[in-house]
Parts: sequence; C-alpha cells; structure tokens
Amino acid sequence: MIDNQGTGHQVFPDISADGGVLHAIWWDSRNDSCYSVTRPIGNCADGTTVPSLDVYGATSADAGATWTDKSRVSDVTTNPNYEQFDNRAVPFAGDYLWVTSIGNFAYSAWTDWRNTVQGTDPRETTEDADATTADVHQCRTLSTIQTKKGPFSFWSGDLCPHDGGIDQNIYGDLAP
Repeated sequence: MIDNQGTGHQVFPDISADGGVLHAIWWDSRNDSCYSVTRPIGNCADGTTVPSLDVYGATSADAGATWTDKSRVSDVTTNPNYEQFDNRAVPFAGDYLWVTSIGNFAYSAWTDWRNTVQGTDPRETTEDADATTADVHQCRTLSTIQTKKGPFSFWSGDLCPHDGGIDQNIYGDLAP
C-alpha cells in the first residue's frame, strides 16, 4: 500500500523505476464530496455528479518498502462522469496516467475534464437523474419527416463537437 486513505478510491496506478528509485502516480477520489463505497466515483446519492478525481503521487528509494513525498500532483479536482462518448451518452475515463523517471526526477501526464463545457442534452426531454451534471455542451436539431406510418422525429448528431463538450485534455507536471 502506497498511501492508505480512510476515504476514497485509488485507481489506475502507473509506476516508473530507474536507478533503484520508484515513482508512482494514481487517480485518487479522497476529495470526492459524495464519496460512498457503494457508488461510482463522483456519483452523489441524489443522482448528480461532482468533481471527484485528482492525481496523487509518491516515491520510494527502497524498492517500495516505504513511500515518501505522498502528495497531490494535479491542481484541479475534476469530474470523470461527463457523457462524452457514444453520441454524448456515456462517460469514459480509461487508464490514461503515465509517469517516467530518471533517478530522483519524475514527470507525469494524465487526462482530465477541467476544460469540458457542461451543458444540457436536448434529447432528454425529461431530464435524467444526473440533473445535467454529467451532460456536455452539444448542438443538435430535431427533425420530423412524414412516413407512411405517420410522422417520425429524430435528433441530428452533435453539430458543434469542437465547442468544448468533448474536451478531455492531457496535463502534466513534475511528480514526487
């Protein structure tokens, strides 16, 4: 165990080893204001979602027997629940954390959602349980055509995919 916390989950670790020194980073939900061991990260009891992930890191000079410099690497707590995939209906985080090192020097990189533009999903005519806290900015039009069976309505794809709704970006910083 690198950094035993009483609250939160520590997930998707990455580790680098060089010259007998280990550097590790991971996503950590200790700052999740809605933390519950029974719910996904950042999911509140009322169905809404909140910023809940940070990147933390630590170093070991004794092959992992002890870990020091345990600290937060990211400077923004981020919401991993934005529905950016599968036509703006599904969140996805993946295991996009990376650390590389040379001796005592380490640099880490990760993805997060600090620049994602929150919005509403016009297809949810009755807003779903997340109360727009996981919806992202998107531009859609509703069209109706007449068929032999009567009118048929359908939504367009996202007409403004580069306006911030899918901004899951890459960040980096020195690691402990």
